[in-house]
Amino acid sequence: MSQKTYDRLIHSHRGLIASTMRDVILPAILGKETDGILYWIGKDLAREYPVASIEDLIVLTEQLGMGKLELRQQNSIQHVWRLSGPIVEERLAVDKEETSFSLEAGFLAQELEFQLSAVTEAEVIEHKHSYVEILAQNDPQSDAESERTELAEFIEIEKPQPQTESASEGDTSKNRRLKRKNKKAQK
Repeated sequence: MSQKTYDRLIHSHRGLIASTMRDVILPAILGKETDGILYWIGKDLAREYPVASIEDLIVLTEQLGMGKLELRQQNSIQHVWRLSGPIVEERLAVDKEETSFSLEAGFLAQELEFQLSAVTEAEVIEHKHSYVEILAQNDPQSDAESERTELAEFIEIEKPQPQTESASEGDTSKNRRLKRKNKKAQK
């Protein structure tokens, strides 16, 4: 590993170990088959974390450290997704066209297959400097149930809770009371 590679990985948003595993160790082990195998690893990963909705898929993708997922277009057989964020930008900055997002494509294909109950495949269709676009296509005539040996038991995603206004107001009132109490104590 070069100093330049180490410096890039140590300052990665993913952290040194995750960056090293994804960008150094797996390609070293898998060689020319990296993209194909990562695609199937992504599908297997989705089998570990099956979700029932697009909203849960978006949250889970970010929780797994893949980036920010956004549905850009859809019709009955195609979904166009954008994967972006600091992690994606960081990975693309190294070698834009050669950076593999096969794992993410496989993950997305399998998650959609669970949700749509139709065989689904996905591929990266565009690399930009700050995002990639992934096209997922399903075959509504196929029955994904016959392709799987077991049905997915969907997990419930723990979504981050936005702070409510009433909670912040309560904190503000509490702070005011503490300040008044401190002023009285100083007198």
